Parts: sequence; C-alpha cells; structure tokens
Amino acid sequence: MKKVLILGGGFAGVDAAGYLSKANYDVTLVSDRDYFYIYPTSIWVPTREVGFKDVCVDLKELQAAHGFNLVVDGVTEIAAKENRVTLSSGKVIDDYDYLIVAIGAQKMKHPGIENTLSICAAPEQSLQIADALDKLIEKGSGKIAFGFGGNPKDTSAVRGGPGFELMFNVHNL
Repeated sequence: MKKVLILGGGFAGVDAAGYLSKANYDVTLVSDRDYFYIYPTSIWVPTREVGFKDVCVDLKELQAAHGFNLVVDGVTEIAAKENRVTLSSGKVIDDYDYLIVAIGAQKMKHPGIENTLSICAAPEQSLQIADALDKLIEKGSGKIAFGFGGNPKDTSAVRGGPGFELMFNVHNL
C-alpha cells in the first residue's frame, strides 16, 4: 500500500486525507493544531454570534470517520529531495511515497503583517478581533480600518469576501 504524508489540517489537507484514505492509501495527516477550523463561518466569531468552539471540529473525530493517521505537531523542515519531514517535537517522518503540502498562506510572514489581524489568518486572531471590538464598544468611539490582502507575486489574487462579510457583521454589531 502506498503511503501519503499530508502536511496541514485545513480544508485542503483534511479533504485530501479523507479522499486518499477511501482510495486505499495509507495516509498520515500532520497538523499543528488538534482541530479543523471552519474558516467560512469564522466571520461571526469576532461579533460573538458564534463561539470559537462552534467553528472547530476535533481532528480525532475526522480521523475516526475517514480512517487516516493523525499527528498533532508543527513542521519545522521539509527536505523533499531527501524524503524527510522534521516536526517541532524533533520527530522525523521519512517513510512515505507521496508528500502533500497544504499548510496554508497564514504561514507566510509578509512585511508588516505583524501589525494586522485577519479573519483568514491563525484561528485565534478571530478572538483577538472580538476583544478589540469589545474594547472599542466599551470606549464608545474609535476607528476601524479594513483592508484586503493579496499575493505580492500575483496582484490579481486579492480576496475580499471574508473581509466584506466581517465588515458587514461589525456594522450590524
């Protein structure tokens, strides 16, 4: 049986793990968190219309339902030519036939990104946005700046949907 190593527990990684497991591959999914975060519904977390846990699914439940192996750990090095992946714990995985990298854009650190909060970034940022909104409401006034991120190597790759939806939710709040 061919072995597949998937790095990333988001939509791409979990979908690939379920599909390939059903196609009789021996699949191992590595995720840096123990839950699958449902980004499309996260636009309601900052305005407290849903709780953070309401948009999370335990990866162990998905593992049980779809039959893949699960390793909860971060990735520190990918040495594709050597067929080796090193995890944050120091564990090395080198027994696989195929590698799928589905770690997501939030792992990239563009200059200035440390000064922003994004609904599409690390899941915990939705809670930071909620806290900032709560402080603004408590203060009684203030300013909010909304922006849209893109790919600096492809200026046509601008994603505004989640930002617009969050902006409308904040307006209604």
